[in-house]
This record gives sequence, structure tokens and C-alpha cells, in this order.
Amino acid sequence: MVFIEKLKKAELALSVDDVYLAPGLAEVDPQAVDLSTRFSTRVKLLIPLASSPMDTVTEFEMAVAMALLGGIGVVHRNMEIEKQVEIVKKVKEHPPIRTRVLYVEPDTPCGRVLEVMRDAGVRSMPVVSGGRVKGYVHYSEVKAVCRSGLEHPEPKPGEVFSIARLGEAKKLLLEGRLDAVALANFDGVYISTLVYRDVMEETLPAVDESGRLVIAAAISPFDRARALALDRYADALVADVAHFHNAEVLRVSRHLVKELSSDFIVGNIASRRAVEDIASQLDKVDGFRVGLGGGSICTTPEVAGVYIPTLYAVAEVRDAAESLNLKAPVIGDGGIRTPGDIVKVLAAGASVAMVGHMLAGTDEASAPLIAIGNKLYKPYRGMASEGAMVKRFAVDRYARISKKVAEGVEGLVEYKGSIYTFMSKIIEAVKAGFGYVGARNIDELWRKALFIAAKRGGVGVITQT
Repeated sequence: MVFIEKLKKAELALSVDDVYLAPGLAEVDPQAVDLSTRFSTRVKLLIPLASSPMDTVTEFEMAVAMALLGGIGVVHRNMEIEKQVEIVKKVKEHPPIRTRVLYVEPDTPCGRVLEVMRDAGVRSMPVVSGGRVKGYVHYSEVKAVCRSGLEHPEPKPGEVFSIARLGEAKKLLLEGRLDAVALANFDGVYISTLVYRDVMEETLPAVDESGRLVIAAAISPFDRARALALDRYADALVADVAHFHNAEVLRVSRHLVKELSSDFIVGNIASRRAVEDIASQLDKVDGFRVGLGGGSICTTPEVAGVYIPTLYAVAEVRDAAESLNLKAPVIGDGGIRTPGDIVKVLAAGASVAMVGHMLAGTDEASAPLIAIGNKLYKPYRGMASEGAMVKRFAVDRYARISKKVAEGVEGLVEYKGSIYTFMSKIIEAVKAGFGYVGARNIDELWRKALFIAAKRGGVGVITQT
């Protein structure tokens, strides 16, 4: 064994910061780019994005928003089994359109009613009491009540719609007779409110064969009870292990997959050898979650000295999967900070980019809003940070037995507003990247993408994926 030879033979592993994509002949307007893809064997998406299973990112609101925007949310597992199952069930029950919990109660003072209506930008709003819709109040009538000196506006009768009559509700809004209509379940219990503005800005959702929103959930292969409980509702179960290429993880996964009906995504992995060993030992692999040490709040490279750039890992795993004729999609996970990074990771062979930091500052992220000075922030932390490990439900992400050293940090990200507004800008930028390359869709991006290796003093060799 000659150690100096190991250093001399060190392979060049490029990251998203080391390369750019060369422009090509643009044959289609970016607006016409088709971003549809697969998250797993059976789960289809309209945009190539998944939210990361981090406890400051993906719970109910984020999962619903991601599916409504055409992507998918992966609900984190740093919680009780029952809570995670309930979130997944609620997502599947949510109508395939954006709604809001927006109503007033009968005893709400008229001044407050006007304030709520102005903030929401609506002229009508349901009145709910005891979980039941009592009618609607209208802006002009509420103003008249306030001027008369009365305290509470009287609700007027109005129709309440079930999810099965969603089309009728949308038609009523588009006709302009109401700005907001109440949705209720078949027992007449209020669910949410459909708002005219959201109907006008409606995007195409990612849905299953029954028309329900798609949803994925993070699991540990060692937590059979959690996996089987979620298997009844989730479209895909995502192995949430920092280093899936582990003999014990492979052993328990080999038994677990025999009991699952949902798609099973292995991860995280980052090498050809991992793909080969997984393919030889597991009967069911519906996707590869790829990345090791690349997350913005992951300290594995500093703590353990181990790291493979996500871009490089994606390309290696994709090549290995194709050499074995495996059709399971590749999900790039870790260090994806910009729309340009998304395009690069897709061009390297990924079908989906998994993002956490990019979404952590949005309204829908599962962390509280914090004011510091004149600015707003949201907490963001790695799942191996000390704070995340204190909750104890995901301590086995980095080892079967909880490690005593953290491999993640905690911090704050600036508030970004609603994901619906923020994500539209991301998608526009990603489509622009496809347009520059000259790709109409992800398949064409894989074929046409030319990488330029950026280096000091010039540009490196152009290589084709």
C-alpha cells in the first residue's frame, strides 16, 4: 500500500459551483418548456422539485403547497408516528386547489371583520361557528353595520360546497357573485375557504390516479411501525438515512420492502458501489435519493472528513443505475441553493431536485416567524443538529445508535413570503435555464447539456452528459 499514490489518484469531483452549462440553439420559448418528471416509479410531478424532510421545512402546509404547485413535499419524521400519519392523511384529503382557513365568527366585531376582509382582499367571507358555516358577510353591509353603531354584522344565507362540487364553487367565484366560498365535508363541517384570487392564479397540481394530491413521507428502515402506518396513505416512502450504503441498513430494508405497497426511495447514497449493492440486495427500489455532506447546514465534511458533491454524486449514481438497466429516478439532494443549481443537477442526470434552504423562509415552512430588529426570519436547522436531535424521533438518521456528535448546525433564514409567489419565480428561472441550453424538457436537457468547468484564469473543457 502506497499512500502517496492514493493522493495522486484522487478523483476530481465537481460541484455545482465548479461548472456552468453552455448555451445551445433555442428552439422553444422558455414558457413552453415542459418540466414534468417522475419522483419515483409511480409518482409523477409537473415540476422537478421536492421539499426536504426537515423539521423546519416540511409539514402539512408545505406539503400541500408543493403538490398544488406541481411538485411534492416529503414530510419529516422528527415527530410521533401518529402526527406524521395525520399530516399525510390531511394532505390526501385536501382539495386539489389552493384554499385558505379564512372566516370570521358571529361575535367578531364589525371593525375587525372589515380589517380581515381588507387583509385578505375579499368582499365576502364565510361566518363559522362550532365548525359549521352560518352564512356570509359582505363588505358593504359590514361597513353599514359599523356606521350604524351595531357591533356584530348578521350573516346572510349562502351556499356551502362539498369537495365533490368544487367545480361549481369555482364557477360561482369566476362569475363574480362572491369573492370567497366555504368548503365543507360531507357532514357539513367547515374545511376551508376558496378565494377568487387563488382560482385566478391556479396552477396545475401533482395528483395521484384518484385525483388526490401526491405526498411522500420520510422513514427510517429500522422503524417498521412507522413505515407500515404511513404505507396506507403516502404515495412514496423516503428512506431518511445519511448513509444508506450500510450493511445493517441494507439488511433491514431488504425485509421491509417486502411489506410495502407505496414506492420506496432509498437514500442517501453517493456512489456507484452503493447502487450496485442496493440493486443486488433489495427487491424494490423506486428511486435514489443522492447526496452526502452537501447540505447548506450539514457539517459532515468538517466533522467526519467525508463528502461527495451532489452534482458529481448524481452523475455517478445515474450512470450506475443505467448500466444496471434500473429505471428508478434520481433525486439530487444537498447544497442546491439557486435556480441555476437546480438546472445543473437536473442536467447531470437527476429527475428531481430536493431543496430545503430555498424554501425555509417561506410562510409555509414549518418553523415560527421571528422578528429581529426590523427584519423577519425563520429558523432552519440540519436534522443532525443538536436542536433536532433533542426531539429524539430522528436521532438514527446518522447512525443506528444515536451519535454523540452533531453533524448539522442551526441558523436563521430571511423571511421570503408565500411559497406560491416565491416558487413562481424559481420555476420561471429554471425554464429560462432550459431555454438557454435549448431543451424542451428534461429528456432533452439530459441529451443536450454541455458542462463547462469553471476555473481560475479561464474556462475548462466542455463535456457532454
